[in-house]
Amino acid sequence: MIRSFKSLLIIIFFSTITIHANSETSWITKKDSNKKKIVKETKTETSNWIKKKEVKENKKKLKEKIKESKSWITKKSKKKLKDIKDNLKKHKNIEDLPKAEFYFAAVVKTNDGEDSYIYGYVNSDKESSTFNFNNKSYYKKSDGIAYFEDKENRCEVDSQIGSIGSQMMGEVVLQCKKGLKMTGGFRQLGEIGKGDGVTSNGDVVEFEFYTTKNKAIAKLEKYKNTELSTPRFAGTNDNIDLKPTGKYYALLIGNSKYANWASLTSPVNDINEIETLLTKKYKFEKVITLKDSNRDKIFDAFDELSNLTTDNDYVLIYYAGHGDIKGNKSYWIPVDAKAKYSSKWINIGDIENYLQDIPAHHLAVMVDSCYFSGFTKSSNQINDQVKSKYYKKLLMKRARLVLASGSNEPVEDTGKGKHSIFGLSFIEALKSNDVISLGNIGRDIAFAHAGLRQQPYYYTVNTWGHGGGDFIFIKK
Repeated sequence: MIRSFKSLLIIIFFSTITIHANSETSWITKKDSNKKKIVKETKTETSNWIKKKEVKENKKKLKEKIKESKSWITKKSKKKLKDIKDNLKKHKNIEDLPKAEFYFAAVVKTNDGEDSYIYGYVNSDKESSTFNFNNKSYYKKSDGIAYFEDKENRCEVDSQIGSIGSQMMGEVVLQCKKGLKMTGGFRQLGEIGKGDGVTSNGDVVEFEFYTTKNKAIAKLEKYKNTELSTPRFAGTNDNIDLKPTGKYYALLIGNSKYANWASLTSPVNDINEIETLLTKKYKFEKVITLKDSNRDKIFDAFDELSNLTTDNDYVLIYYAGHGDIKGNKSYWIPVDAKAKYSSKWINIGDIENYLQDIPAHHLAVMVDSCYFSGFTKSSNQINDQVKSKYYKKLLMKRARLVLASGSNEPVEDTGKGKHSIFGLSFIEALKSNDVISLGNIGRDIAFAHAGLRQQPYYYTVNTWGHGGGDFIFIKK
């Protein structure tokens, strides 16, 4: 059965983050020098343990991304391979880079403290498919060359890019000599692409793309002369110590068995899996789960959720099932609703009224339904939300964000097996991470839909009080 779905996430947060907290020193007095020595040794051992774990997670993440990249890095022509080989033979200074569409600068934050610097260029692969963004057409893939400033290494670069609403986002892979590899994700903010990633050595990378060589040169100098504020962690980031100010709650609604509409496979399957993850892995105090519900049960659940939460709490709402439109209005379809418009259809405007009355600092609503045109949205671009650098800021700021799997278009009920593509992408993101933001989930969902006709999009809702934050899922 063809249906369309749209996922909507609206969020508000307030919280704090610390990279490492140690409460073991409260019993130590200043007068005892022996105890000071013990503390110092304990801190060193703990730091080394965290560093080793961090490197291990980074290496694991890189292997997964390299494996994924094989699906989109296609075989190059003989001419292209010859050009790459020729450019890799001799080192080029950044000032001598050839004319190109994009230039980049990067810093590798090594575990031994000896940072290294990279620069290079990429051009569009004009044999790749295209996508439209802001009324312009772009090629999805690019390739180029990267050089280490110390002349120790050179790399072949491949990247792919797509769009979610008001943002372009992509992934990049560097395959270097001496067996070194790097992967990373980035977002386009105006004429600048910002991103981060990891290397096969377990190091962290930060990089930026520009349309002019001069800007890349300036950024390289800034990297070299400015101590970056990016924390040295990546991967699942289970060493991040986040301290939310309130409790996490969720309302999951899955409608599969309909009386007057075609039954669906994925909704109940999706919410069952999501419920398990939220209750067993993540910090959710209570999860309210509704399966095959009518209008009254759905609104009763909204009332229960509203009574549970306070201004300090974090709320996730997930709806999967049929939806429809009448005129310019969108509706959720309860399981007992008639096929033709009736009072049992749930107007999204009524849902919006409930959302604005829920007393939560963080409110996230995901909608996976048919012909859902969404809530009123803002045209402002999202701030850069690279998780290793911005988690603390994002948790301290309010946010109203929308992540949608498509606009007014049909998609398949299930993608792989018993789940929808959107639902499966969300589930896999929760499984694969200990800490993850909506921004990173959005990027994963965008690439999961790359071969489909619908285009996911991501936007802010300033009219609901967006303040530049992002929603963070945190492991127990």
